[in-house]
Amino acid sequence: MIRNKTVGILSKKTSYDIWIGENLLKQKTKDLGLTLRHKKIAIVTDKNVHASQYSNLLNQVAELDIKPHLFLIEPGESSKSWDILKKVLDWLTELNFDRTDYIIAFGGGVVGDLISLAASLFRRGINLIQVPTTLLSQVDSSVGGKTAINSGSAKNSIGTFYHPKTVYCDITFLSTLSERDFLCGYAEVFKMALVFDKGFYEFLIDNQKLTLARDKKVLTHIIEKSLELKSHIVEIDETEKGERALLNFGHTFGHGLETYFNYSQKLLHGEAVSLGIVFAACFSHEEGYLKQHALDKIKEHLSVMKLPTAVTQIENQKLSPRKLINFMKQDKKVVGNNINLILLRDIGRGFIERNVSFKKVEDFLQRQLD
Repeated sequence: MIRNKTVGILSKKTSYDIWIGENLLKQKTKDLGLTLRHKKIAIVTDKNVHASQYSNLLNQVAELDIKPHLFLIEPGESSKSWDILKKVLDWLTELNFDRTDYIIAFGGGVVGDLISLAASLFRRGINLIQVPTTLLSQVDSSVGGKTAINSGSAKNSIGTFYHPKTVYCDITFLSTLSERDFLCGYAEVFKMALVFDKGFYEFLIDNQKLTLARDKKVLTHIIEKSLELKSHIVEIDETEKGERALLNFGHTFGHGLETYFNYSQKLLHGEAVSLGIVFAACFSHEEGYLKQHALDKIKEHLSVMKLPTAVTQIENQKLSPRKLINFMKQDKKVVGNNINLILLRDIGRGFIERNVSFKKVEDFLQRQLD
């Protein structure tokens, strides 16, 4: 049995606990009973998670004798839309939920982003509990208060900042993840290490085989450390006015690639982040910041972890730099005709390179995509 651990978020606007362990909801039955007593409860999940893990969730909370209302969405980025958001809000209205009731986001990043936004809008804020079921959502998207849906070619362009009351990162929910989905989450873990903590990076290198084998102790440490790093930066810069932008390392190029491939199964979010990490690291090297040895180590580790390091692994034809740039121009870090990029001075030393011209980025992409 893995010992339960907790990471706290304490900012100017909010505070809450993030629990990490096994069968957390069952172990926290008493606390949940007090929290949810006499409240309506809504659970939103996608059809895949419902089929694989919903019975696990209900078994863990069986002693509470609750009768939750259930809303199912289709898995995938297409559900982060105005249409699905409206359906969730209308559903809550029809059930006569009020601000004191609770909505539980039970799923990966798509469910978490969508339902956090719905929670922030409904009655101007209903109670939210996050129960993330993917590695990606446990180490990143369920924590920090960002909510979002996509709008056309602009990923995560519609959203708010709204924090959950509690987050339960239960590693038992990771057991049914496919290898591909598991590794997508690992890209976000590696991002944290590259930007903030060389010691954590070295731990990941030393334990790559155990990580691939999903060793529980290693996995618990990876989740805890990632959340510690993220919670620290969120406490400093809750609404991303400055240093929190460092968490977007790999995402500026990655989001552009996701949109290029139309949010399809051809390129999942974590795979796009992996490619984005390589692009950002290569740009850092070309700018004279990151040494060749460090760049080579980053690519090598991503390859060992079965994550893509070249676009040709996704599409065996040349991508259009101009088309990719046009998608990148939807990024929130765009300033006029320039963009702020998250780069590396060294492993564990991320920084913000401000006002990089799109012409410079396009020339770089032309070289990378040839």
